Amino acid sequence: MAVHAKSDDVTLKGPVKTHATSDWAERGWCDACGSTLFYRLRHDGSYGVSAGLFEDAAGHRLTEEYYIDHKPAGWDFAGDHKRMNEAETLAFFGVS
Repeated sequence: MAVHAKSDDVTLKGPVKTHATSDWAERGWCDACGSTLFYRLRHDGSYGVSAGLFEDAAGHRLTEEYYIDHKPAGWDFAGDHKRMNEAETLAFFGVS
């Protein structure tokens, strides 16, 4: 789960490491404890910041699910929100 953020709204401090996991995104984590921190879209620099970093992430609504055709069978999030399969997810992020 992630909260969307523009690159100007994110400040990285501490022992943050990144790794390009695809041609279009990279992942970031804390090198001291291993916690997942974010994914960053390489084409526009925007972030998906891990919801667990916020004191009250419960105040945010789930608005999108990606790669629903690859999700585990037990993941069935309730609510009326956008659900995208792999092709739709890649198109959404501008990846061809």
